[in-house]
Amino acid sequence: MSSAPYPQHLRETLRLAGPLIVAQLAAMGMNVADSIIAGRISGQALGGVAVGAAVYSFALLLTLGTLGAMTPTVAQLFGARRLDEIAPRVRQGWWIAMGLGLVVMAVCFSAGPFLRAIGIDPTIQPHAADFLKGVGFGGPALAAFFLLRGFSDGLGRSKPGMVASVLSLAALIPLAWGMSLGRFGLPALGTFGLGLATAIVLWGQAIGFAIYLSRARYFRNFGPVLGLDRPDPVALKQLLGIGLPMAFAWQMEGGLFITVALLMGRIGGDWAAAHQIAVNAASLAFMIPLGLSQAVTVRVGHARGAGDSTGVKRAGFTGLGLTLGTQLLSATVMFTAAATITRLYAPNSPELIPLAVQLLFLAGIFQLSDGIQVVAAGALRGLKDTQLPMVITAIAYWGIGFPLAWWLAFHTPLGAPGLWVGFIGGLSTAAILLNWRFAVMLRRLGRELRPTG
Repeated sequence: MSSAPYPQHLRETLRLAGPLIVAQLAAMGMNVADSIIAGRISGQALGGVAVGAAVYSFALLLTLGTLGAMTPTVAQLFGARRLDEIAPRVRQGWWIAMGLGLVVMAVCFSAGPFLRAIGIDPTIQPHAADFLKGVGFGGPALAAFFLLRGFSDGLGRSKPGMVASVLSLAALIPLAWGMSLGRFGLPALGTFGLGLATAIVLWGQAIGFAIYLSRARYFRNFGPVLGLDRPDPVALKQLLGIGLPMAFAWQMEGGLFITVALLMGRIGGDWAAAHQIAVNAASLAFMIPLGLSQAVTVRVGHARGAGDSTGVKRAGFTGLGLTLGTQLLSATVMFTAAATITRLYAPNSPELIPLAVQLLFLAGIFQLSDGIQVVAAGALRGLKDTQLPMVITAIAYWGIGFPLAWWLAFHTPLGAPGLWVGFIGGLSTAAILLNWRFAVMLRRLGRELRPTG
């Protein structure tokens, strides 16, 4: 791929990122829908779903991160025009996906004793356990979809994943509403119904996406991806060598948010519910830079596969520039509409408004650093540079973010909002260090590859 000018990079990044952002918003919309419906059950149910979603996120991030190796792998093979190697690499990925699907189920089904052991508020604990029992059935489907979407996205085809995610959200809302609240002739299963509805939709999403990829002419050109080849230790080691550090990095960031949610559950049910409202809003906003990050991974991967160091630099810088604009907009919304957002989630719980407003204000502050760090990480993934970023995230989130959060929450008058100040410290550190690493990699590529254009 010859180097293109920045305007062309901007157009291509937006073309690829648009469907990815919509897909991420739709996927996050499933969590938002679960939370909004849980708020209609009770404040305790909302708090329970907050804690349950935090535990589920541990397994989800492990799956998303590990199988995320498929996108840069396919992207670099595509950029290098080694097209006959793509489908065999995807078929090897099924061995990893099957193992991860079982891990998701195990985590969700065995979470009850863990919740009791860490002292989660007894009023929300049963709701959290029930939600996890339901959603756990979707573990294998979740892994299958991430694998297949990594194949599609790596080829630069992001629209199929978008369509699958939007249709899944559209299916979830009435199904979750009916199965949790007893509407449309369905039994009222509470938070278990919310989780089970999510699992059912995940299976439909994975099966539908697999059928599409097996029939669409463009994807059939690369050979079958739904088969299962004999395990290739070399290929599996390469995928895990990229994916496990990515999963660890995701866990470092996501683990901080998960831990804070669990600590909120110890502080009290109202703060747990307020945290769920604020983290849902922040996570929804995060889907925009996350989609840009995934587009940057593909663009950088294509350029790296083609041996174009200038293209790598321009793809990364374009994504970072776009993110600055989107995150300033997200911060403005959180600063000005915090009370309105809270009422949307919990219209019958006015006591949550002052709590959630405090957290949303802090969420607005960390929008810029959150966006910049995830796009820088996406550029590094496109280069298959995952080892040092893993260390960086560990230092940023657990060497700085968590100690700061713990100290401010439990040793100063700030209390629960202090946990969110820890987010700001961790995300800001990650943004600085990951961008430093990308600059180092650009200099290294400049020496290894002859720039074009």
